[in-house]
Amino acid sequence: MNLNLTRHPWKKNALRRLILSFICILLPLYILSMIIYNWGIRTLQDEISKSMISQVSGYFSGLEEEFRRIQTLQYDVLSDDNLNALGAIPDSLNDIEKMQSILRLQQRLNAIRNSSTYIKDVYAYIPAIQKNVSALTISSFNQQEFEKLRNIPLTLDSQVMNVDGSMYLSAVYPFSTPSSKRGPLFIVAIELSKEKLEEHLKLMINSPDEGLIFNSSQFVITTSHDAAFDKEISAHMSNNANIGNAQKLVIHDKHYLAVYTSSNFFGAVLSKYVPENAVFQPLQKYRSWFLLLAAVALVIIVIYSLYVYKYIHKPLDKLVKAFRKIEHGDFDVRIEHAINDEFQYIYKRFNVMLGNLKSLIDQVYKQQILTQKAELKQLQSQINPHFLYNNLFILSTMARLGDYENLEQFTNQLGEYFQFVTRNSSDEVPLWKEVNHAKVYAEIQTMRFSNRLRVEFDDLPDNIGHVMVPRLILQPIIENAFEHGLERKPEKGILRVRLLKMGNEIQMIVEDNGEELNGERIASLKDALSNQEGLEMTGILNIHQRIRLKFGHTSGLFVERSELGGMKATIVIDHTNGSGGV
Repeated sequence: MNLNLTRHPWKKNALRRLILSFICILLPLYILSMIIYNWGIRTLQDEISKSMISQVSGYFSGLEEEFRRIQTLQYDVLSDDNLNALGAIPDSLNDIEKMQSILRLQQRLNAIRNSSTYIKDVYAYIPAIQKNVSALTISSFNQQEFEKLRNIPLTLDSQVMNVDGSMYLSAVYPFSTPSSKRGPLFIVAIELSKEKLEEHLKLMINSPDEGLIFNSSQFVITTSHDAAFDKEISAHMSNNANIGNAQKLVIHDKHYLAVYTSSNFFGAVLSKYVPENAVFQPLQKYRSWFLLLAAVALVIIVIYSLYVYKYIHKPLDKLVKAFRKIEHGDFDVRIEHAINDEFQYIYKRFNVMLGNLKSLIDQVYKQQILTQKAELKQLQSQINPHFLYNNLFILSTMARLGDYENLEQFTNQLGEYFQFVTRNSSDEVPLWKEVNHAKVYAEIQTMRFSNRLRVEFDDLPDNIGHVMVPRLILQPIIENAFEHGLERKPEKGILRVRLLKMGNEIQMIVEDNGEELNGERIASLKDALSNQEGLEMTGILNIHQRIRLKFGHTSGLFVERSELGGMKATIVIDHTNGSGGV
């Protein structure tokens, strides 16, 4: 199994990749919609703020224009003939003419009063006749009011004055500085209605939480009845350097949006404050729609994930599990799919393919097993007559010479040898038995070639003697070494058998110092073992194939030139693959 996939199973999980890819598709759309939403919200907030600023500025400009118009009418009265006659040359008029002039002047003052709802009354203070003529009444001259009204600011624009809590527009004729000793002939003063101004201010508010403040150095007009709150708003207003802009305020833990505009004519600032939640209330529905969009996107992702899991991931997972069962040798697995779709077709073809594969494997595997068994039985029955005759001759010689101790040992060894070779009860034996049989054979050959052969045979390492191996895989290799390498060597023959355990591998190495096999012959043997053709099936190829059939393609028989000078044959057994399979 791929270790990388074992350590990181998410890398092979198609479900996660499908969901992540779908999220990656939706995420840019969601982010873009969020950007558009925030941009739209900011734009709407700016537009609402600008609308409020425009409303307040428009109202203040209209009010200023109205008051300028009133002031123009006021200045026109200064040139009135009746007023000038009464103020400058009263002595030239008799009582009747004076009264007629006063009435005509009163009519004109009344016309000015009726020209605007903001005018409460219009007064003409005339010291020469000691009269105060208004649009409504004629009264005695009031020197105190006269002195207060004559002290108008020295500015180009006549500003609204606060006289004893009342609002006035004052026009002095002729105009003189406060240090001038010459007094005015008369004063035309217009008393403005604070009530009407407050009433018109209230028309600009839409809820009780909103308010307007008309704040000047002379007076304050407000739509609120909370003096402390008005004072706090005014403090923010006086500290605000950006007149004409919107500003967010927090007063008593409540958020307000305030807009300001100023007027030099009034010498005042008009401010409007509105709770933010009231101003931006229309935006709440957009926020709700956006949250709904987010919720719908989440629901779509969940539904898509469930859909992919049910109709794609689960069928794929079932198919993967079926393949894993096949990897472990279970060829009886069958998978079904109720829905008529591509997976149903794949499942049906998988079942058909598995049936054909199982049939083919049964045919090939059984055929190979039967063939190997037949060849093994043939190998077991083909006892080398030359080997038998030589051993019988050795027995005869020992009996004739009276070497009964070696005779008994030799006889026992021959008995063990032929008992192992001719035994048909099992085609597999524990490794220790196979090694013991090969060792007995080597000892027999040692007694035969005692004067010209030395055998070095390692002991079997611990914990591997129980491994089941095919019969007759080591002894034929040793026999091949004797026949093709050592039998014709006159002296100093060496046969070395090493038994090694290297990780999951067991290695049985047989090498000799024979000189009959040249490099070309060894290369031919290696090629034949690699291609599994060209050698007799009852020879080393038979051993190679049986080992591979049992332990897999990483196991087998491998030959090369030995460091001793002869051939080196290595049997490799990867016993972790003991279930077999080529």
